[in-house]
Amino acid sequence: MSKNRFSESQDKAPGARHLNDYARLSGIGLEFSASVALVGWLGWLLDRWTGLADSFPVFLLLGVFLGLGLGIYRLQLKVSTPPPDVQEDPDPEDDDQ
Repeated sequence: MSKNRFSESQDKAPGARHLNDYARLSGIGLEFSASVALVGWLGWLLDRWTGLADSFPVFLLLGVFLGLGLGIYRLQLKVSTPPPDVQEDPDPEDDDQ
């Protein structure tokens, strides 16, 4: 069975798998921090627009906690699904038939 050029390049570079994992996890971390920062910033803007920024930043706090919740949810989705290059083995019990 012939290999395609992508699998051959991964066989030649022993650190390619680690780089792929590093890139995937870096993307997950960036997405998490961006969700907290973006929703928190929107809350800060809403506080300034309503005039609540001087007294108590209600929307900023809501935005940060909403961003944390959104980030944790997206983190759970990304971590629970395997990366696209990982092949799951079929059910080993089916081999007996």
